Amino acid sequence: MATEKKIKELEKQLEELKKEAQKEEEMKEWFKSLLNGLKIAFRDERPNSIFYKKDGKIIFELYQNQDKEERCFWSNYDLVWDVLQKKYKLDEVEIKEFIKDVVEQYLKLDGLTYGYSY
Repeated sequence: MATEKKIKELEKQLEELKKEAQKEEEMKEWFKSLLNGLKIAFRDERPNSIFYKKDGKIIFELYQNQDKEERCFWSNYDLVWDVLQKKYKLDEVEIKEFIKDVVEQYLKLDGLTYGYSY
């Protein structure tokens, strides 16, 4: 009897791990779809920033100060941050961690501070 209970608990844990892995994969696919068709843009009034745009909207901004000691990666609140919060039920720490991981993996950028704007 105790063995059956333990098996059920382990099966439940395994199912939860599978769901979490599926969610993670879905989030990565969603993020990659954001990257498809991105255009790089610059603005004279923000010479230390690189903007990543799609369909005329700023999706991401990479800011680096003159000596590159401060590097920040900003995400569009409505198109990135809010989706991760509402659709995928991530909290602020989880969102920053996810964005950090995918930005390092897909954009090959590291050592950044993460946030949202726009």
